[in-house]
Amino acid sequence: MKLPSRVEALKADFFRMIKFSIVGVIGAGINTGFLWILTDLAGLYYLFSSVVAIEIAIMMQFMMNDRWTFKDRKTNDVGQFIKRILKSNLWRSGGLSVNVGVLYLFTAYIGVYYLLSNIFGIICAFSLNYILESRLTWGIE
Repeated sequence: MKLPSRVEALKADFFRMIKFSIVGVIGAGINTGFLWILTDLAGLYYLFSSVVAIEIAIMMQFMMNDRWTFKDRKTNDVGQFIKRILKSNLWRSGGLSVNVGVLYLFTAYIGVYYLLSNIFGIICAFSLNYILESRLTWGIE
């Protein structure tokens, strides 16, 4: 790849990461909101609530990323949609593990309030999610 095209690729990747971050902030709000609803209002154990809340956020983020962040590679048919959403869930399972692990560690061992621990978990999972999603779900090099 020649230097001008490499610079353009880095510029495009930078703007994609900004969009991915914005979608991530929205997803963090969705995740945290559902975590609170499922734990405090529905009375579920916070780690179980976290897995469900993360999965809801993953589905919402996939839709936003598909239509905005990676719109140049958006999903065009049902088969491609199913394949990509399954890939997205597979790659994000690493981020889910990091998020829940940090949530548990901070809450159970350090005594941090579970919603704050969740935010730390989201931050820790962000880079892993971006690298795996952009490269393996949408094929960005």
